[in-house]
Amino acid sequence: MIEDIRAATSGFVLRWTVLCGLGLAGGLAVGLGLAAPVEAVVGMVLVTPVTLAVAGSMFGGAQWLALGRSPRFGASWVGTSGLGLGVGMTLGIVLVETLGQALTGEPARLAALDMLGRIGGLTFVGAFAGLGLGAAQWLALRAAAPVARRWVVRCVVGFGAGLPAGSLVAEFVGGLQSPVGFATFLGVAGLTLGVFTARGGAAIAAGLAPRRGD
Repeated sequence: MIEDIRAATSGFVLRWTVLCGLGLAGGLAVGLGLAAPVEAVVGMVLVTPVTLAVAGSMFGGAQWLALGRSPRFGASWVGTSGLGLGVGMTLGIVLVETLGQALTGEPARLAALDMLGRIGGLTFVGAFAGLGLGAAQWLALRAAAPVARRWVVRCVVGFGAGLPAGSLVAEFVGGLQSPVGFATFLGVAGLTLGVFTARGGAAIAAGLAPRRGD
C-alpha cells in the first residue's frame, strides 16, 4: 500500500514538473509571439500584461492537466493564473527597470543588463511573478484545497529561482538573444518552477480528490 502511494506520488511529481516546464515555455513563447498583434489592438501600455496573461493562462492550463481534476475549478484556475502572472510579472519588470533607471540615470531594459544584473533582476521579477500567480491560484482554490496554505511561498521561491537559473544556463548556449539560448531559458525556468512547486501541487491534488466526481 505504501509502495503504491509512493509510486503514485513519484508519477505525479514527474508529470507536474514536465508539464510546468512545457506550460511555462510554451506560454511565454506564444505570449511573446503575439506581442505585435496584441500591441496593435491594446496599445503599448497594455501589451506586456496582456501577453503575460496569455502566457499565464497556458501555464495554468498545463498545471491543471497535471492535476487531472474536474472542470469545475479548472476554469477559475486557468483564468486566475493568467491574471496573476500578467499582473505580478508586469509589476516586477516595471519596478526593476524603474530602479535601474534611477540608479544609472538612463533607461534600463531587463534584457539588456549584464549577466549579474539580469540574474538579480530576474530573481526580483520571478518573485513578483510567483507572488501574483500563487496568490491568484490560492484564492481560486482556497475552499477546494485548504491543504495548499503554503502555495504562495512555493510559487515565489519557484519563480524566483527558476528565471535566474534559466538565464544562467542560457549563457552557456548562446545567451537569451539566440533562439537556442532563449528556449533553454524558458525550459529550465519552467522545470525549476515545477520542482519547487511539485509538493504543493500534490497537496492541491489531494485536497481536490474528494471532488473527483464534480
